[in-house]
Amino acid sequence: MAEYHLHHVNVNVDNLQLAVAFYRDIIGLALDDTPDQKFRSQFFRIGPHQQIHMNELADAHQVRGHFCIAVPEFEQVFRRAKAAGAIDLKVWGRVRQLPSGVMQMFLRDPSGNLIEIASQRGAAIDPAVLADELVEPTRGMYRMEPGASSGAHEPA
Repeated sequence: MAEYHLHHVNVNVDNLQLAVAFYRDIIGLALDDTPDQKFRSQFFRIGPHQQIHMNELADAHQVRGHFCIAVPEFEQVFRRAKAAGAIDLKVWGRVRQLPSGVMQMFLRDPSGNLIEIASQRGAAIDPAVLADELVEPTRGMYRMEPGASSGAHEPA
């Protein structure tokens, strides 16, 4: 039986230059070959068979809708994102360690797109990160009452 895999995620941004710097310098993704599409775009490589296709096209951005990237160096991404003010605590709460031990945080890119960043399963986490004010002090999942408002978020 053939396996399915996710080939790419498409992200529309308002400013390609700012977005490329964010995904490359804060998240740590590598640039990939990008075809000429007659509009400004950049592809990023995620593993051997996956990409993010980034296009500078006007679009509406969801509040809670997101995609998740499991990164090899969660602590480094956390520190860079915190320094950049990119960690979003409004819609899914504080950075947290899930019951499985995986770390989870949500970032907003310069265009307002939401990206979940997860640690690799079994990765050791620096106690200084766990003690940070942006991190929920106990392991757990984010919870929301059924029918609750999604919360208002206006991208900066």
